[in-house]
Amino acid sequence: MDTQTVHDKDVGRIYVRLLRYLASSWKRVILLFVCTMIFASLSGVSLTLIPPFLHILFGGAEVGVVEETESGKHGIPLPGGAKHSIDTVVRWGKGIIYRGSPAQRLARFCIIFLSLMLIKNLFEYLGTYLTVYLEQTVLFRIRNDLYGKIQMLPLSFFDRQKTGGLISRITNDVTNMRGAIVGGLASIVRNGLMTLIAIGIIFYTSWRLSLLTIILVPLNTFLITIISRKLRKGSLRAQERMADMTSTLQETISGVRVVKAFGMEGFEKRKFNIFNLRYMREFLKMKRFAELASPTSEILASAATVLILWYGGRLVIQQSLDPANLMMFIGAMLWVVSPIKNLSKLNSVIQQGIASGQRVFQIIDISSEEEETGDREIAGLEETIVYEDVSFGYDDDVEVLRNVDFTIRQGEVVAIVGPSGAGKSTLADLLPRFYRPTAGRVLIDGIDIATVHLSSLRSFMGIVTQETILFNDTIFNNIAYGVESCPEEKVIGAARAANAHEFITAMPNGYQTVIGDRGVQLSGGQRQRIAIARALLKNPQILILDEATSSLDVESEALVQEAIDRLMKGRTNLVIAHRLSTIKNADTIIVVENGEVQQIGTHEELIGEEGTYRKLYHLQINL
Repeated sequence: MDTQTVHDKDVGRIYVRLLRYLASSWKRVILLFVCTMIFASLSGVSLTLIPPFLHILFGGAEVGVVEETESGKHGIPLPGGAKHSIDTVVRWGKGIIYRGSPAQRLARFCIIFLSLMLIKNLFEYLGTYLTVYLEQTVLFRIRNDLYGKIQMLPLSFFDRQKTGGLISRITNDVTNMRGAIVGGLASIVRNGLMTLIAIGIIFYTSWRLSLLTIILVPLNTFLITIISRKLRKGSLRAQERMADMTSTLQETISGVRVVKAFGMEGFEKRKFNIFNLRYMREFLKMKRFAELASPTSEILASAATVLILWYGGRLVIQQSLDPANLMMFIGAMLWVVSPIKNLSKLNSVIQQGIASGQRVFQIIDISSEEEETGDREIAGLEETIVYEDVSFGYDDDVEVLRNVDFTIRQGEVVAIVGPSGAGKSTLADLLPRFYRPTAGRVLIDGIDIATVHLSSLRSFMGIVTQETILFNDTIFNNIAYGVESCPEEKVIGAARAANAHEFITAMPNGYQTVIGDRGVQLSGGQRQRIAIARALLKNPQILILDEATSSLDVESEALVQEAIDRLMKGRTNLVIAHRLSTIKNADTIIVVENGEVQQIGTHEELIGEEGTYRKLYHLQINL
């Protein structure tokens, strides 16, 4: 799946989808914002303590005026609410701090300052913890949704995907969204409010100096916008390269036996080096723009500070500005640099999160098997399975099956044979609807399986394949897979019937032995018998056997074949056979070649006529 660039118009839509994951935690979100606003407000209040502290130490007026010249006070009026809030803080400070002797004032000032710092840091701690809690809650929900959707996607989706790429989306992409959701919002509120408070103090102190601070704002905004676009594209490319590298890791680690057997360690190291290098280059490109935002903002802020020091110093020399107010102004200017830098850095975090969010939602938005199915329920097979003029192709241009017609009656053993690549496995995969026919229908008792709910359809089917899939769990849990609260005696009974009980009990922990990734601690024949025991435990009406003995040695094949014979009794069986000697007693043999049914009949009928079956049979006999 190719990932496209996130366009500006899609950014808001993706971000809104991410924020929806916070909806069920709205009470904690409100509490987080309250803590954040209190922390930011108290941080701003601490700036207003600069003039009182200087006046306590050096004397002078209790609170200096905003700006006063011989012609009177000058200033740009602030909004009524902001002006009233600042005046209230000033009056509060005058009423509390400026009482008693200088020593009493200083002691009272220190107590007030320490109290404010304690309260501020308490709310900072609460806000930080709530941010982490909400972030992890959101990531938990997104991972669950993404993994749940992947589980519900059809096999045709996995045919086009790299396993490592999917793993990368669940791990790296979801993790990259961490700071963009909760932390991003909290940071916007905290740093935005701190910036507004600082700006309010700046304008309250001196409007002349304030004008100097906003000259560079449009330039700053323009530069950050350009950086944002570059960053979003770079982040998307970096995530794609990470997916490629993860895919290579998954393939080489899972296929390490083949790598070592063919002496390809050096080749795989060079291949991984290429993907690793590509990721490093894309990551460095992305970081080049990400790290450019912060120094750009700081340089612009430093330029403004130099101008303020120069012009503000002249106003103090001319006695047009209280020195204490100039110090508060400079303090506010220096203080506002940090939240502005944080907002600049936050932009890069959000852009990375949005790029990752696009990759995650690409998967979540794909139609699942359940969304493409009917809602009809069936109890099982009573009469026939009919393939009615069925055609199928993985791609629009290539057909794997063409105009296939045949009938399977309840209780029959029907074998499908043919050369490699003829379409045998694909034909069987259409029955449990791993794939949907591109033309024609598959019917069970006259009901099109496309109209049947998947869980209902697959509930009475069992599958044993050539490539046995076992999980890194105990033997007991692998046999009981898909059966909840299964009694131990049933698991043991299934293992006995599958000729597996003897080797299981000989293992260190018996049925509780953990068999490793894909059952690596077991031989091929042992893995196959575990799979047969699993199918026996499910007790399916319809059994699909896909070349279940083709890769086994003679001794293992005999044990597995005996177990399969027990498994097939009393069921309707669809057998894909590689060794024709194993299906001589089948009720019907269907010969498939080049995606078409060439012959149908019993072994005796097909061996007596010219055709593919007789050629294959004699070829195997002569080997």
